[in-house]
Amino acid sequence: MRIREVAGIFRKKPVYVKAVALAAVSVICFAGIYFRDNSRKISTNESGQTVLERGENGKDRIQEMEVRIGDMEEKVEVEISGRAYTQEELGAVLDEAEEELAGLVLGENDSADEVRSPLNLITEVPGTGIAVSWEMDRYDVIDLQGNIQGENLTEEGVMVRLTAALTYEDIQRYCEFYVHVFPPEISGKEKLLNALRAETQASDEATKTEEYIVLPEQIGREKVEWSFGTDQRAYAVLILGIGMSCMLVVSDGQKKKEEEKRMTRQMKIDYPQIINKFNLYIRAGMTVRRAWFLIVHDYEKRNSRKVRRKAYEEMAAAMHQIRGGLPEGECYENYGIRCKELSYRKFGMMLSQNLRKGSRGLTDLLTREAEEAFEDRKKLAKKLGEEAGTKLMIPMFLMLIIVFAIVIVPALFSIQIT
Repeated sequence: MRIREVAGIFRKKPVYVKAVALAAVSVICFAGIYFRDNSRKISTNESGQTVLERGENGKDRIQEMEVRIGDMEEKVEVEISGRAYTQEELGAVLDEAEEELAGLVLGENDSADEVRSPLNLITEVPGTGIAVSWEMDRYDVIDLQGNIQGENLTEEGVMVRLTAALTYEDIQRYCEFYVHVFPPEISGKEKLLNALRAETQASDEATKTEEYIVLPEQIGREKVEWSFGTDQRAYAVLILGIGMSCMLVVSDGQKKKEEEKRMTRQMKIDYPQIINKFNLYIRAGMTVRRAWFLIVHDYEKRNSRKVRRKAYEEMAAAMHQIRGGLPEGECYENYGIRCKELSYRKFGMMLSQNLRKGSRGLTDLLTREAEEAFEDRKKLAKKLGEEAGTKLMIPMFLMLIIVFAIVIVPALFSIQIT
């Protein structure tokens, strides 16, 4: 393919340009990441021994390696524990952790002298591997998650002692922090709402023997206007109605599809019978028109219960068109088109061509068509049988579950009783 042709394709379909660009970026990223991850070389120490670098202090990891022993090659996972502190390093790290902890514990608060937001009671000092556990002398003011219990606080605040236990392997160090905890700050809106709730509760208590409750008309300097809240039930009815309407439309479309499917299956079943009858009448010396009319009359006599079968109904419509003066061949061709099935189109064309060329050889054509129709009928019957068997699987599984329940449940009860 020439370059110009490729360029023309890309111009006509710009989505190909985006796809190629995305694929190219993916290949480049893959190549970069792959070579970065797989081009590393194993380090050696001063003595020439193969070594693996440890990670952060206290951070264990697993490194996947490829090893060759003689002629054998295998993948091995090597467990690498985090680097441990020396005694001198540990003391310095604990000092730094204690200083860092004093700032981390405050969370969003600016100072330990005024704590109004939840504390950040971390469980590990970042980047050190040192675990932290907490205790406090006023659990009624601050819980173990650091949340402030505002109902137990006054505007003067409460002093709370926090004790942090810093743990590294078998080494522990305790440090204490003092925080002055005040009630959480609330906005002006929340203050008004709290005051309104208090007023309504007081009014409810004062008028319990009355038939009504008096609602406050003023909170502080602000006037209060009352109205009923919006009831949401109407929305539920609206959503339910719209949902049912959509389901109705979908259901109607599904019913039409099922009806078309049923009609197509019915026509495939009727086709061999129509061909056999037509072939029989033609062999008996009848004309094509006479055979057609006789099949329709026979259908109308037998169809006393008004069970409509499309193939025969379309034949009846074609018969009335012929009686109305339309060309006979055109009526046969239109019959096949209206049936929308290849076999019926073939049948209509066959009759139309034989009217133009003569009826010689029509019986042979009808015989071959009847044999093919019979084979198609057998295949359809086999397919319908398989579909019926598949549909029966669900009831069979349900029956199996019921049988298991009948057998197992009494056995379990008998075991519990014994």
